[in-house]
Amino acid sequence: MHTNYPIILAHGICPFDGIFAALLRWDNGTRDRYHYFKNIRTTLRNHGFEVFHARVSWAAEMDRRAGELRDEILCMTDQFRKWPRVHIIAHSMGGLDSRWMIYRYQMDNRVASLTTIGAPHHGTSCADWGLKRSGWLIRAAGIIGLNIRGFRDLTRDSCAERNRMMADFEENNAVCYQTVSGVQPIERIFLPLRPSFRVIWKNEGENDGLVSLRSSMWKEKYLVAKIDADHLNQIGWWDRGEAKSGMDRKSFEKRIQEVYLRIARGLTDPERE
Repeated sequence: MHTNYPIILAHGICPFDGIFAALLRWDNGTRDRYHYFKNIRTTLRNHGFEVFHARVSWAAEMDRRAGELRDEILCMTDQFRKWPRVHIIAHSMGGLDSRWMIYRYQMDNRVASLTTIGAPHHGTSCADWGLKRSGWLIRAAGIIGLNIRGFRDLTRDSCAERNRMMADFEENNAVCYQTVSGVQPIERIFLPLRPSFRVIWKNEGENDGLVSLRSSMWKEKYLVAKIDADHLNQIGWWDRGEAKSGMDRKSFEKRIQEVYLRIARGLTDPERE
């Protein structure tokens, strides 16, 4: 039986489709071929699920992004009058935004489940490496009005501190937490992600080009799937690295869509109060 609650798709930091979505208003339309979550909403809707795309600030700090995610969900559910709860499937930093939103706004009675895909729950050494060498760019960007302070929230120290803050709350609330991790060998990683893959491999081991296996697992008990996909692949986008494994674009996209379908079909609704 399908869930009776809607599924919210929450994107990560620096969504590359932002300009197109804003110009063409595709976020919750019928066309998502070029959306961050490529053809995922269409696939789930074709199988009977109610699905929405959330849209938050491009690279702002997590506290702001979490508040915007909450506002998006309130709007989609008509202040929870249309549906009393939602399920969230979140990629990358979207998973951290969602966790912080649930904690910050005490929304554990409004979020039935949170499934994260490639989310850096323990941070990423890529952010540590980048801030150590180019942290000044965050300040410089702020001077010209570009908020990219969200990168600070992805360091391993920042994530460790938030994990400590939220530990008791997350362990004892009724939200169903689950994680999906992706890893690939470097020769199949999307070419622009190979430098960050090397940084993470040196410090954390197996990774998807931006997030290590351990970080995306969060806790072993939450892991429901380990998939053959780099950070870009996880949201339905094919790259030429997949051709090296003999995976053509059509077959690849179908395989990733099946991952989301399995997640959606496994969602359950808590008993009505």
